[in-house]
Amino acid sequence: MIFSERASFAGGLNALAIARKNLAASGRNYFDLSMSNPTQVGLTFPQDVLAEALKEGARHGYAPDPHGLEVSRRAIAAHFAGKGVALSPERLFLCASTSEAYSYLFKLLCDPGDAVLVPQPGYPLFDNLAKLECVQAVGYELDYEHPLGWSIDFERLCARLAGDQEGKIKAIVLINPNNPTGSYLDETELEELVALCKEYSLAIIADQVFFDFSIDSSIDPSAPPVNLYGFDQVLTFVLDGFSKRLCLPQVKLGWIYVSGPQEEVDASSRRLEIIADAFLSAGTPIMASAGALLACENEIQTATKARMERVLQIYKQELEGPLSPHRVLRCEGGWTALVQSPAFDDEEVLAIGLLEEKGLYAHPGFFFDMRGGVFFALSLIIEPEDAHRAARRYFEFFDSYCRNA
Repeated sequence: MIFSERASFAGGLNALAIARKNLAASGRNYFDLSMSNPTQVGLTFPQDVLAEALKEGARHGYAPDPHGLEVSRRAIAAHFAGKGVALSPERLFLCASTSEAYSYLFKLLCDPGDAVLVPQPGYPLFDNLAKLECVQAVGYELDYEHPLGWSIDFERLCARLAGDQEGKIKAIVLINPNNPTGSYLDETELEELVALCKEYSLAIIADQVFFDFSIDSSIDPSAPPVNLYGFDQVLTFVLDGFSKRLCLPQVKLGWIYVSGPQEEVDASSRRLEIIADAFLSAGTPIMASAGALLACENEIQTATKARMERVLQIYKQELEGPLSPHRVLRCEGGWTALVQSPAFDDEEVLAIGLLEEKGLYAHPGFFFDMRGGVFFALSLIIEPEDAHRAARRYFEFFDSYCRNA
């Protein structure tokens, strides 16, 4: 059988994955420092509210609509209105997840062989999502300056666009805040991006699933994060959903919000209606329960952000110091902290050593296309007690390298 090239990335396990599999097979326990599942670290949505909302939602009759149930879209718009963000229910498209939302937008914007710009460092899922749609994921670089943080390298971004002689690049993906860097877009960057989008006819795809998980102490009050909901200077698609916003990865509801010049919004919406109507993947009980679930957003986000701030503080206390070889990179939001550590060896070798010697599983920087040193991505949503223990073992592992060097 000859299979499609779009799934050709389905290869074997990498060395770190093999080491983890072997460790588990031997019966040894390890701690997952890459944890991103809130349901496994005590950040659970109120179960009585969830059960009652789904029970009520199950009573709702089936009324297929490519935008999703109108009552759900109105509930989402009303919820955001309470946060000072004006949304039109008619510009919302509900789907099962943000991954599916990306697939809709790649279908909308790209022909086979076209490309989208994705951030580097960035989450590795984009390469797979793009390839499944026969689209290329072309990286644009984020630069880091300590302690100021991350910024888009516009010189290289402009060169990349200028080199696209055939006009294959159709959109730029913005993760706001980025995963794993935790960096938000700022007004100056947005101005430069708008100019490029207009010059090269690019759409913006803004993934804002972590937007409300800012770590307040790291944000300049005079320059709050840029929110792209309703942005109208260029064609813009904001992605969001319950998986992160409500710590409900098991409740599959995401959405796309379309904004921009009216003519382009209308043309996009007509086409998105055809794409979404071919799938109709969002379940009626989930959609119908949207209003009741969103009512608990403040409760779950407050608890999650308090956890994040505490864990980030622990990482800094345990890993940084006048004589420490580690530094925690600036993190403005999101569920991950990046730690730069001594380059005693290759990142993958160090990651396997951490796992086998200290029972710590952590994602190395190369998973996210990070360059220029040794980096590890550490979860900010794990229990603080676990963060203490893991950070100490992490420090001990590198300390032993230093002593033996």
